[in-house]
Amino acid sequence: MPFAAIWKNMLPQGFLPINKPVGLRSSSCVELAKKIIGRGGKVGHGGTLDSSASGLLILLLGGATRLSNLIMLMPKTYSAVVKLGTETSTCDYTGETVGSGDWSGVSEADIDRAMLSFLGWRLQTPPKVSAVHVRGRRAHELFRKGGDPNLGPKAVFIESARRGSAISGDGEFSIAVKCGKGTYIRSLASDLGRALGCGAHIAALRRERVGYFSLSRSLDPGVDFSVSREKLLSSVMPVSTMENFLPGYAVSDEDASLMSNGRAVPLSRAVRRTHGESSPRGMAVITSGSLLSVARLEALGGNASLTPEVNIQMPGTPEPDPAEAPGGGNAV
Repeated sequence: MPFAAIWKNMLPQGFLPINKPVGLRSSSCVELAKKIIGRGGKVGHGGTLDSSASGLLILLLGGATRLSNLIMLMPKTYSAVVKLGTETSTCDYTGETVGSGDWSGVSEADIDRAMLSFLGWRLQTPPKVSAVHVRGRRAHELFRKGGDPNLGPKAVFIESARRGSAISGDGEFSIAVKCGKGTYIRSLASDLGRALGCGAHIAALRRERVGYFSLSRSLDPGVDFSVSREKLLSSVMPVSTMENFLPGYAVSDEDASLMSNGRAVPLSRAVRRTHGESSPRGMAVITSGSLLSVARLEALGGNASLTPEVNIQMPGTPEPDPAEAPGGGNAV
């Protein structure tokens, strides 16, 4: 086997949950991990985490970089500290004060009632300093250059939101929030402050969970991301980890070959291995000896079929011929 092929099979592939420190951007974590892994290593992430926040960031390695959209669909759990009395330009402690109010009359019961009103589907306007795309650029880039991103509200889902502590003498209290894709806890704090009539912002924010992945089972790279390659690689979770949270099926080598070229296979020919914790958009993970596919369940010709959306070739196996894929399509 040529050296290039041997080296490619040695490169890591899977999920790397890390405890991102405050002050480090998600994109910087990607670049630092890529540098540690070495030449040819592919690294992405499963959803940004504010540089002013700490906690769980899912780095995606090798073929797992194709699973970014799937990871972003997973529910997130956050813990945060809200400070009453001040609204800021960034909706957190890093921004300039843009409004203030008297919070002395706010009770914990007031906070609890207000937080209940944010549950379920609602429209939320992202902070001006955010990763939202505006006319091909990030909102934070436009804002920091003096422009106004002029962001509109978006539909978000908040599954739970509760106060975790009493109000301190300086107007701070903790909250715990479980929410869906695109929800900004900074916007939630700002909206909460307005509902209470005194203004509020995030004083501290930490992401605790992303679906199946938890902060308690993550790599802590430290503030300077100074971890060895060996330690980093030992923390990588294989792509087959998806069977812990998606319904898992096994297929024959023949059907795996069809799926590797973007073709659907009948659900009746697949053997269920795991039931999974959740299945966003009817997704399932299909495994064989050489291939892992993330597929969607759909009706084709009146029959239930599994149509591959992402194919990941497992290390040490030959890749399919792209010429055989329909229209060059879904092949790895």
